[in-house]
Amino acid sequence: MPKKVESNEGSGDDRKATIYDLARISGYSSGTVSRVLNNRANVAQKTRDRILKAAKELNIRPQLSARMRQVAILTDPFSSDRLEGYTANLTSHLAFALSHRDIAVSFPANPMEDLPKMFLDGIIAINCVSNFGRFLAEMETRLPVVYMDKFDVSGHQYSVRSDHYDAGRKAADYLIARGKKKLAFFAQKTLPHEERLRGFRDGIESAGLTVDPFSMVLDDTSARLAAITRIAKSGADSIFIPGSSYQALEALHILTYVMGLKVPEDISIVGGENEGISAISSPPLTTIEEPLQEMAEGAVEMMDKLIAGSVVEEKVRTLPISLIERNSVSGT
Repeated sequence: MPKKVESNEGSGDDRKATIYDLARISGYSSGTVSRVLNNRANVAQKTRDRILKAAKELNIRPQLSARMRQVAILTDPFSSDRLEGYTANLTSHLAFALSHRDIAVSFPANPMEDLPKMFLDGIIAINCVSNFGRFLAEMETRLPVVYMDKFDVSGHQYSVRSDHYDAGRKAADYLIARGKKKLAFFAQKTLPHEERLRGFRDGIESAGLTVDPFSMVLDDTSARLAAITRIAKSGADSIFIPGSSYQALEALHILTYVMGLKVPEDISIVGGENEGISAISSPPLTTIEEPLQEMAEGAVEMMDKLIAGSVVEEKVRTLPISLIERNSVSGT
């Protein structure tokens, strides 16, 4: 027999709505309505959308015990590493951690349009800036939202992040300890990279060296070839290219095969760790490793508690990074 659903808010006659009410209003059979409300397969998307829209209008949803918990992973569609690199790797870790706790995962293609129609228990947002800020703030009033790598958190928000400031500081300290004097920085313009740059600059200044503002590049375009070439021609003896999004590997290719430079003899590189790739590049890259698995597990643990209505004592968790020394930095 189809399962009964209950109202989120009291109706005018205080009668609990059932799927038969929803079936009558939507024009579909009670069996089809039941499959949609319980997230079953074999329902056309157009049908599913119509039933969910009608359910929203009636303020009804399945009982929590009658359906699998579901969390949406939301990524910024304007992020260059949404399909590969840092965001993609973190998304994979999150999906695995959620499934390990029997929580279903959704990846809305058009979040602003799709999320309000979905029966969700929570949202995990990765690097969501641009026009999603206000939208997510509004969603916070409806359900739990956990942010990954959010630094401008308010007192009521939940965030899990790695210590990006320390990543920049460790990279600078390491390069300076190897005798480097003219340090450069290149990354895409994002909040995590801004934190890394802040740590990198502080490391340079703490060593009594001069920060060259023209060699500290946060770029919001795809003109990496021009930027890397300009930095190398400026006389930089080392460059930090953070994040796990293959930019350091691309820079290694540009410096070696486009500019004809030798790494690390002519210029040294510290990059972001790409597991299984950084170690076998030529030369093997010295990298900063982000604790992606631990970040994902921490975010999912936080979300699990929020869904259950439990108190989360530590609303903002910052996890340590580590430096992996290989062969892309010269000096002793």
